[in-house]
Amino acid sequence: MAPAPFYEDLGATEDMAASAIVEAYNQQVAVDPGRAPLYLQCLKSIGTLRGGDDYEIIEQAVAVAYSEGKYTDDDLAESYKYFGLWHYDFSLTDDIIIGKFYAYLSSTSPEKENESRQNLWRIGDSRGSERIKAVSEDRVSTVEQAQVFLGVENNTPDDFIITMYTAKLNDNPSCKDLANRALKLIAEGRKSTMLNHYLTTGETIAAEMDIGDAYRLLQIPDRTADDGAIMAAYTICIDESPSQADLYNRALSIIAKNMDSPMLRNMAGISTEPDRNLLEWPVGLQNIGNTCYLNSLLQFYFTIRPFRDMVMHFERYQMNVNDEVSISQKQVGSRKVAKKEVVRSLKFLWELRNLFDHMIMSPQSSVAPGQELARLTLISSGSEAAIRRRSTISKSQSLGDVDGRPILGPLGPPLPTAEEQSDQPAAPENTPSPSKDTVSDIGSDATLVTDAIPSAASALPAGIKDDEDRKGGPLSPPASATPLHPEPPSHPPPVPPRPIPETDRQKQLIEEVEIGAQQDVTEVINNVLFQSQCAIRPLRIDSDGEQVDLIKNLFYGRTRSYITTAAGTRSKEERWCDIKVDVAGGPRDIYAAIDGAFDMQKISVENGEAEQYGSITNIPPILQIQVQRVQFDPVKKTSFKSTNHLELHEVIYMDRYMDTTKPEMMDRRRQSWEWKAKLKLLEARRAELLRQQEDDHLELTELLRDTKNVLEGVAEVESDGSLEISPELLNELDQLCQSVQAELHSVDQEIQSIQASLSNHFSRFGKLPYLLYAVFMHHGSVSFGHYWIYIRDFVKGIWRKYNDEYVTEVQNLDEIFKNNDTKNPPTPYFLVYINDEKWSRLVDPVCRDIPEWQTDAGTEDTEATTAMEDVQSPGITVSIGPPGYEEATSMDHVVSVESTWPTAAEEKQAFVDATKKDDAY
Repeated sequence: MAPAPFYEDLGATEDMAASAIVEAYNQQVAVDPGRAPLYLQCLKSIGTLRGGDDYEIIEQAVAVAYSEGKYTDDDLAESYKYFGLWHYDFSLTDDIIIGKFYAYLSSTSPEKENESRQNLWRIGDSRGSERIKAVSEDRVSTVEQAQVFLGVENNTPDDFIITMYTAKLNDNPSCKDLANRALKLIAEGRKSTMLNHYLTTGETIAAEMDIGDAYRLLQIPDRTADDGAIMAAYTICIDESPSQADLYNRALSIIAKNMDSPMLRNMAGISTEPDRNLLEWPVGLQNIGNTCYLNSLLQFYFTIRPFRDMVMHFERYQMNVNDEVSISQKQVGSRKVAKKEVVRSLKFLWELRNLFDHMIMSPQSSVAPGQELARLTLISSGSEAAIRRRSTISKSQSLGDVDGRPILGPLGPPLPTAEEQSDQPAAPENTPSPSKDTVSDIGSDATLVTDAIPSAASALPAGIKDDEDRKGGPLSPPASATPLHPEPPSHPPPVPPRPIPETDRQKQLIEEVEIGAQQDVTEVINNVLFQSQCAIRPLRIDSDGEQVDLIKNLFYGRTRSYITTAAGTRSKEERWCDIKVDVAGGPRDIYAAIDGAFDMQKISVENGEAEQYGSITNIPPILQIQVQRVQFDPVKKTSFKSTNHLELHEVIYMDRYMDTTKPEMMDRRRQSWEWKAKLKLLEARRAELLRQQEDDHLELTELLRDTKNVLEGVAEVESDGSLEISPELLNELDQLCQSVQAELHSVDQEIQSIQASLSNHFSRFGKLPYLLYAVFMHHGSVSFGHYWIYIRDFVKGIWRKYNDEYVTEVQNLDEIFKNNDTKNPPTPYFLVYINDEKWSRLVDPVCRDIPEWQTDAGTEDTEATTAMEDVQSPGITVSIGPPGYEEATSMDHVVSVESTWPTAAEEKQAFVDATKKDDAY
């Protein structure tokens, strides 16, 4: 007898006749075609295990299914194997599969072509790929098939499409009709002026666009619009019509040249930079649809050397999903992690490694992140479940009703276990913040995984298996099978389980990426760190059960908060991965911003008011600072972006914020708090004297002076004495004006004095320097804008700007550190500082290793900047975990600050030594 799951999947029971089971199969396939391979597998298995007459009946149904092009899960695995591919290799792309097909076709006999196409068709059908199916059928009827036929993609420029069309005809003149059809489909799909012009005239030159056409095409009515508005309009046009990207890029190029704007030139790809040696320069990341801040994040994490090494060799770090004990004990973000979250996170790191591979070895100046990586990065597991839950609910249709009661269909599969339900992503760990603690909605949704979405385990590397492994045997009657002749039931077969509505996986993927692109940037950062921790084994378990791992040691610190009430002082310690600062109160420097997260402040407690301040007990080597730009206007009830300038320092000293037993440091902190309290009162008084809150924006001295002038004017007009103006009143106004001027001068002097004292107050404490390494930028408003990142290269002594696919050297550092546009300037929203003593082992912006067959001659002199993945580290073994202040500032610590990651010089020496050994051998 076949195992029960085969019957359950068909919505059948073991006592049903063979004909009823065939009918159940037909019903399941009719309502749930996406799982037809599973249903056919079940039907084959039942027939094989039943044998006898039942086998003959079921075998006929199976033969009919095969004649209709259906196949089983086993057949699909064999189809992949036919081309030397692995069914569960989720790094496979359509291009790789099609390339394998053509390679196989060119090396095999013509008699096997039909067999090859049948196997390719099955793969294409299972992936929902029209490209693969079109290749298997050798047809051109859609834009996608036309692109496959000509060997082009959505983002291929029009002029190159014409080149490929011409080459196709030169290679095979007999395919002219198909080639013309393909070119016409692409031209119509893109609404391309150039391609339509070529189809009509055979000429490649179309009318040149003028500046007016460029503005109209980007729907910009105001030619005085600034760079930010133009970039936003361009981005919106690209998002709405990606097939017209070339046309929009031409328009942006024309506007950029007309305005002579370096920023627009950069975005349009008009670079004045000289051609660079690819081995010495990072690759850019192409924008795959409103994901420029995703590109900034990926570029940043790629340059963090320990993180990149972990991703590139994550087999050494990954969790064993079959180790139930370790999974049950795993705790990240102060909560337990479910097994399915570990599986999802492993998939995330696998996709990330695939991208990092391309960034290291690509011979191109830019590469494109995969849609699946974008989805896994932008959307947490909880948000993913909410999106799919909403999609499922919106697409569900009623089965009708009986006597007014809705028909819900038979019972579905068993409910998930408690472990499977504990699928909420981690809430961001508590972070030092100038305001009260808030909880992100990143952890507000429970995960719902539906059968309409393929299991993550179906696309995992070797060693990661699904919990269920159902495989039917061959379709032949077993030798020992006993024919079964059950009595036909007196009732019709039950209705198969109601399937979850079939979804277009690719469409859903794109929709999820679009939704994910709307997430808060810091939520995405938290999601990256959370998934990275879920996927790797702990180095140890902390006293609170929290996993301590490579990610914790790199990015996470600890703060102890002290709360003083009448009853005494108590404290609590919390982890954080970034320090939250804001600039809502006006322009300030980085120290003043960080002060807001740790300084003394009054808070409300049960018994009244208390004082609270914070100190860092463990500081990470990679210090992340989040600048909270989005503020809420309580009057207008809307959010707005604060563009107040944040003055950055290339070096900051974190000594003042560390938790220490040295009384001198604490005394200085308390003195600074007293000065700041006084400074706050002085600034408030200054605002009163300047009447900064008044709509007329008149200073008090101006108001008094104007009042006096008005009264004097009235006295002159009313010379008959009907309105008498007292000279004493005029003198008193004069005295008040002088008094206000004197007080304002005194207040300004006192403010300057306190600010000078504050700026030098901690100058003696410089044992814990951190160097500015990365600055994430945003230009736009709350609802739209453009993101890019600046990353510092300590070795070359330069800054680079990573603007999607363009990576350029920053010529003028004012664009990073100054605020030259007072109307709507680009603003930093996330900062990264690196421990001064560890930067050589922590960051490595240039990591290229292009295979020799892909490079041009003349790259032999770039070994020093080339990553040598096969060279083993020289064996430096001291930890880089976050130290406390006493440890960080002690001489012993300074001497021994090393890590398991060698410097570039050590790598090269190791490579030379290894080469000598090979030569000697």
